[in-house]
Amino acid sequence: MSSLFDIGKSAVQSYRQALAVTGQNIANVNTDGYKRREADLKEVGASSGSVTSTGNTAGLGVRVEDIRRSFDQFLLDRTRSSIANFEKLKAYTDQMKQLENTLLPGEADIGSYIGRFFGALQDVAANPGDLAPRTVALEEGKSLAGAFRNLSIQLADMQKNGKSQAIDTCTAINTIVTQLVDVNERLLSSSLGSSPNSTLDLRDRLLEELSKLTDISVSYKERKDVVVTIGKTGAGPKILDGKDGTKIGVTDTGGVLQVLMGAGTTNTPTNQVTGGILGGMVDSYALIGDTNRDIDNLAVLISESLNEQHKQGLTLDGKQGENMFVTSGMTISPGRANRSTVSAEIIVNDVEKLPKGSLTAKFNAAQNRWTLSGATLENDIFGSNVIKGPGFNLNMYFIGSGSALNFSLPGSGSFSFLGSGSSLNFSPLGSCSFLKLSLVISVCKFSTKILL
Repeated sequence: MSSLFDIGKSAVQSYRQALAVTGQNIANVNTDGYKRREADLKEVGASSGSVTSTGNTAGLGVRVEDIRRSFDQFLLDRTRSSIANFEKLKAYTDQMKQLENTLLPGEADIGSYIGRFFGALQDVAANPGDLAPRTVALEEGKSLAGAFRNLSIQLADMQKNGKSQAIDTCTAINTIVTQLVDVNERLLSSSLGSSPNSTLDLRDRLLEELSKLTDISVSYKERKDVVVTIGKTGAGPKILDGKDGTKIGVTDTGGVLQVLMGAGTTNTPTNQVTGGILGGMVDSYALIGDTNRDIDNLAVLISESLNEQHKQGLTLDGKQGENMFVTSGMTISPGRANRSTVSAEIIVNDVEKLPKGSLTAKFNAAQNRWTLSGATLENDIFGSNVIKGPGFNLNMYFIGSGSALNFSLPGSGSFSFLGSGSSLNFSPLGSCSFLKLSLVISVCKFSTKILL
C-alpha cells in the first residue's frame, strides 16, 4: 500500500518534468520549426487488491504519460496551402514586373519605332522624287527591325532565366525530398507510441519548406511517417512514400514548361503543379512565350502588309517592286514521341525559296536515313547526314538511342531533342519577317527602293 509520501513524491517528480517541458518551450521560443510541447499527466491507478482485501481506491499518485507536441493537421494543411499560393503569386508577380518593364511605353518601345517608320513613309509620299526621305525611311525601317529583334531577344532571355529558376527549384525540391526520406526512416525505426518530437519538428519544417516550392498534399501513417503527393487534391503523383522518394524535373515542350516526375528515369509528365515557386514559374513562362508570339505575329502582319503594297509599285527605274522585308530563320520543335537524341545545323541559302508551310523530318533507323516532308514540298526529301531542302540545308548529327545532345539554331538558344523513330517539326517564319521569331534570330534585308 502506497503511503502519502510516495504519492507526493510522484507528484513532485511529474511536475518537475512538466516544468522542464515548459522551460524547454521558453528556451526554444525563437527556434525555427519548434512546436510547443505539453506534458501529458496520467493518474497512477490503484492496485486491484486480493480475494480477501480491497485495493487502494485512493490511487498511487501521478506520472507523465507522454510529452505531446502542439499539432493540428488541419491547420498545418491550410498553412501549407496558403504558403504555396503566396509563393506562386510572388514568383509570378516578379516575372510580370520584368515583362511590364520591358513592354512599358516610351521613346524606345515598339510603338514609337512603328510611328517613326510610318512617319518616314509619309514623308516619302509627300516628296516621291526626293531621295533624302527614302534614305530616312530605310534607316527607320532598319531601326524598327532591330527593335523587334531586341524585344524578342529580351523575352527569350526572360524565358531562359525562368526555366533556369524552375530547374533550380526542382533541384531544391529533390534535396528536401531526400531529407524527408531520411526523416521517414528515423520515424519507422522508432518504437510505436514514442514521441521523437525533434524528428517530428524537422519533418514539419521540411514539409513547410517544400510547400514554398510546390503545392503538396500530406497524409500521415501509423508511425507518423508521411506520404507526400504533388498538387492540392491528394490524387497527384507521389513524390514521397515511406523510404521511397521520387525526383522531379522540368523540360520545355512546345514553349511550355512541362513538369516531369521521376526525372532521369521514367520522365512521367504531370499537370498537378499549380502552386509554389515552381507553379509561378510555369505560368509566367507560358505567358512570356505567348507575349513573344503576339509580337511575332505583329511583325509578320506589318512586314507582309508592307511587302504586298511594296510589290504593287514601280521603282524610279520603272522596275517592279520587291519585298521590303525578308527573313532567314526557321523555328524548330521536337516531336512528342521522341525517345533518342539528335543535333542539327540549319544553313539558309536562299530566303526567297523557303517553304511557307510546316515541315517534318522523320528518322528511319532501319534505313538509316531522314525523310523531310511537308504540304508545300513537291516531293519528300531524303538524306542521312545532309538534307537539302528548298533554300536551306540541314546537317543532321544522329548518335543513337538514349543519347542527350542539343539541337541548336544559328544565333539562337538550344534545346534537348528526344526522339528515335519520331520527328522534328520545321516551321518557316513567314516570307517577310524581320526579327527574332520564336528563338530564331533572323536577318532583315531591305530593298533599295521604297515604293508607295
